[in-house]
Amino acid sequence: MYGTNTTTPIARRKLNTAMASTARSVGIILIVLIAMSFDIPATDAGATFLAKTCKKTTNPSLCLAVLRVDPKSASTTTVHDLASIALQIASDTADHNAEVIHNLAKDVQGTPEGGAFTICLGAYVDATNDLEIDARPGFDGGNYVDARNLVLGAKAVGDRCESAFKGIKKKSPVTNIDLQMTERCGVAGELIGLLIHK
Repeated sequence: MYGTNTTTPIARRKLNTAMASTARSVGIILIVLIAMSFDIPATDAGATFLAKTCKKTTNPSLCLAVLRVDPKSASTTTVHDLASIALQIASDTADHNAEVIHNLAKDVQGTPEGGAFTICLGAYVDATNDLEIDARPGFDGGNYVDARNLVLGAKAVGDRCESAFKGIKKKSPVTNIDLQMTERCGVAGELIGLLIHK
């Protein structure tokens, strides 16, 4: 009986089904391997959500740039979590800038620049307190209106610092970090605003 096909119709169907299932599995594995070789993420839901949320702000590219300071923002899928990340970035920026200004002020004490730095430092310390002591608990407790108002108040700290140097007719040495503070607070304020029910 060599050379004679003795497979029954049922066995052939089972064999065909098994082969089709194996082919599908191999196909899926190949697709995953190809995607990995091109460094295509398996899912970009977080990145898509981030982009869609930032489109609701006045400057989407700035929003994206600010939120990308924290890599966790790329996998976040709620506006609340994005706003929380933005608030933390603003708080960290205020704290960092206060430290930078404090260190710069040490070298120019008793000069007009030292006086300008004192104004800047006071403004940044106030902003840090507003963001960390008042805005954060308010935000976490769902008081988005007050949290947003505090963040937008802190947004003006860079302008106050710049004005201090204009007042002594000197170029500000901290313009870049002042602008960074303005931008980061602006994004945080807008994202928190998205949580306020109209």
